Amino acid sequence: MSVSSDHSRELLALAIAQGMQIKDAASEANLSASRAYVIAREESFRQRVSEIRQTVLDGAVGKLNEAVSKAVETLVAVLDADGERDRVAAAKAILSALGPISELGELRARLDRLEGTTVRRSA
Repeated sequence: MSVSSDHSRELLALAIAQGMQIKDAASEANLSASRAYVIAREESFRQRVSEIRQTVLDGAVGKLNEAVSKAVETLVAVLDADGERDRVAAAKAILSALGPISELGELRARLDRLEGTTVRRSA
């Protein structure tokens, strides 16, 4: 495969990972639509699109984690505010988030245990 071909495939993968239709992505990658459809059927190409999407998702999750930390710090600070309404609103917000966060942690732990069991069985 040539460098130009590799570059076109990567441009195609990026465009598709961003949600473009194959025919539109083909134009972005300087490929014919028919060539783009052939490439898009390849397992290695589909895996590359998934990798790109996962990288973008990981970055977004990282930014959300930072924002969550700031939001929690803000709510905790409001717990010491002068206004009773503000304190109660902050307390309610914290308590209402506790259940879903706890459930998510429990599900993550269960999934980790299940995946560990699966890995040990296949080894």
